[in-house]
Amino acid sequence: MQPQEAQAPLTKAEIESAVHAYWRASTGKKAEEQAAFYAEDANIFATSSKRLEPVRLVLLRRQREYLAGATEMKVQLGTVDVEMLGSGHAVAVYTIQLDAQQVSKPSASGQKEKEEHLQHARVTHVFCRDSDGKVKIVHEHISAPLED
Repeated sequence: MQPQEAQAPLTKAEIESAVHAYWRASTGKKAEEQAAFYAEDANIFATSSKRLEPVRLVLLRRQREYLAGATEMKVQLGTVDVEMLGSGHAVAVYTIQLDAQQVSKPSASGQKEKEEHLQHARVTHVFCRDSDGKVKIVHEHISAPLED
């Protein structure tokens, strides 16, 4: 996805705002709003991914596990560092603390996990402006350090 020349360049403030709005949509369980942050051809490495996955697959899983039913999710963001990659692309890097209750996520044992807690999870989002002028995520990588 290439930015159009006539569009305004991305700004650090615009990217920081998009990051905060993304997590408000996610914790507010607003599936359509969350999905609208991604480019159609975005790819994601989630915390449990063994390979790069297309956004549509990850969003369906997140809707089932985190955005439906009785799931309650809280996210605290660390400092969002934004690096501009020219006028049309930017990378946002930050940490989060995620606490989720009543998660509908199968565990390795086959049981449903009821809670998920990620301390100091690392998030990288690559953003660009689409042809409609909207800021979109084209790549996401979320990882969590190994527990001691």
